[in-house]
Amino acid sequence: MTEPEWARRDLLKAHGMAKEVDALAPRVRTVTDGQEIFPGVRVRITAGHTPGHAEYVITSGGRRLIAFGDALHSPIQVDHPEWSAAVDHDPVRSADHRRRLVAELEETDTIGFGVHFADVVFGQVRREGTGPAWRPLDARPSEGER
Repeated sequence: MTEPEWARRDLLKAHGMAKEVDALAPRVRTVTDGQEIFPGVRVRITAGHTPGHAEYVITSGGRRLIAFGDALHSPIQVDHPEWSAAVDHDPVRSADHRRRLVAELEETDTIGFGVHFADVVFGQVRREGTGPAWRPLDARPSEGER
């Protein structure tokens, strides 16, 4: 768990999770921004969703995967990063982060993993029409990518 997230465990307790927090306490190992937690896997602490929301950046063979967790809750937020989820504790900071994240996901050889994206969890961001769009990895390429 990230250090800032664990430091604010009082928020979890305030939401009725005191028993769970107390049970986890002896087992929690905190990580810091940029820490390599496994070869090729780095923690990136991001702003807005929770005080210590984490993404994981996995690199191998010249490619990278960004597991962005709760930074994006729906593919529609790729085109509308200003739309926050109701649970974002800082909507302005979370929107700023989503804009940067979408730009990163547009980079060549970058794949995103969106745990909340139902059956299209692995994808890339590509420009379509007037803005960016989430393209599932198994989708056919758009006209510009052929």
